Parts: sequence; structure tokens; C-alpha cells
Amino acid sequence: MPTENLYFSVMYESIGNGLEEQIESFKIEHCDLKIVFIDTLQMVRSDTDSSYGSDYKELSMLKALADKLEIAIIVVHHTRKCKDTDPFNMISGSTGISGCVDGSLVLIENKRGSRIAKLFCVGRDIENAEINLQFDSDLKKWVVTDEPTAPKSKDNIFLAALYVYLQSQIDFVGTASELVTALKTVSDERFYPNRVTRDFVQNGYTLRKYGINFQYKRTRNGRLIILHYDRERDSSDSKNTN
Repeated sequence: MPTENLYFSVMYESIGNGLEEQIESFKIEHCDLKIVFIDTLQMVRSDTDSSYGSDYKELSMLKALADKLEIAIIVVHHTRKCKDTDPFNMISGSTGISGCVDGSLVLIENKRGSRIAKLFCVGRDIENAEINLQFDSDLKKWVVTDEPTAPKSKDNIFLAALYVYLQSQIDFVGTASELVTALKTVSDERFYPNRVTRDFVQNGYTLRKYGINFQYKRTRNGRLIILHYDRERDSSDSKNTN
């Protein structure tokens, strides 16, 4: 569907030669900016060399910019034509690309033109995943064909505790350690700060269903977790049980 919040730019500079300033200027004009797509990486590269050092340097500049502006930058890139048992070895260029970014997604079609594919996912804050997809010609997008799987029981306990806590508190702003401490007021279960981020990423759909919005904010003292419970957006069967 058309949206007023989607902008296209066909005039751009290269990495290290003005692109970062362009994105920063746009962020100033649109303070609600959340995500930037670059299609494709090669279009904004300032160095045609694909060595490890060059790949890592340019992607590091984009990552630093994303961290600074607290946005996500998605870079579309090509894969090699040769097949590999490890899908991530098919990413064109050196390992400097996948080694620098927070996460990589590789889409491989079962057979050219079949419109059936698998999305391979790996990242610092997520567990490895393989998601089966099929292209919907009517919707003009890839849709997930996997049957949804229930979260692990441990995740269920964490989400249940979080849900109960936010129903009464509505908002939370703090570190992962502070969140774990806060959840002790509603659960005797032991949670671990180093798992909190992964639990959020893995259960994003469930959190939205329960009316929970979450985001991260990087500060000099670390990463803050920002949570808000919106009862009007809570589509679960549990909102009327408290």
C-alpha cells in the first residue's frame, strides 16, 4: 500500500565522500527515521577494490553511522553464481562484509524462476535460522510458508513475566541487567541479561501481538532497552485476565 513515510533518493554520493552526511541531513529533517535501504552496495562504493580491508572499512563506516543515528541500515548486495554448502560464502566480495555487519540474510531460490526460496539468517543478536519462502504474485512480496513454531518453554516464561510486569508498569527504560532485576518482582524464575536481547529479537511478532513495543538506544554507558505496553494494541486473549 502507498505510504507517505517512504522516500526514494536517486541522487547520492559514495561512502566516505558525502553519503553519510546526506543520511545525517535526512535524519535531521525526519527525526522519526528508523531504517535506510541501500540498493545496491556497489552503487555507493567509493573503492572498486573488493579486498578484505576495503570491504571492512566501508561497511564499518555505515555501521558506525547506524549506531550514531540509532537507525538500521539495510544494504542489498549480490551473491556469487557459484554454489556453496555455506550460503554465506556465496556473498560477493571478501569475508570483510559479513564480518563487519550485525547480521546477514541470504535469499536462495530453489530453482531460478520457481518463486520458492529459503532465507538464511545469521547475526550477533539472533540465532541462525532458515526460513522457507514463496513469492506471492498478487501481493508482490515473499511470504513465509513455514508453520509457526511455539517459542521454547524458557522463552514463554520470560515473555509471560515481561507481560505481567508491563501490564502494571506500562513502561520500562533501563539495561538488560536492570530489566532482569525488575522481573524478579513478578517471577521467581531466573533470567539472564545476556539472553534478553536474543529473546526480544526471536519473539518480536509475539511481543507486538501482546501490545509490547521495544527498541534499543545506545549510550556511552551501554545499550538501553525501552519498552512500552499499549493495551489498545494488545490482541492476545490475556489482556482481560488481569
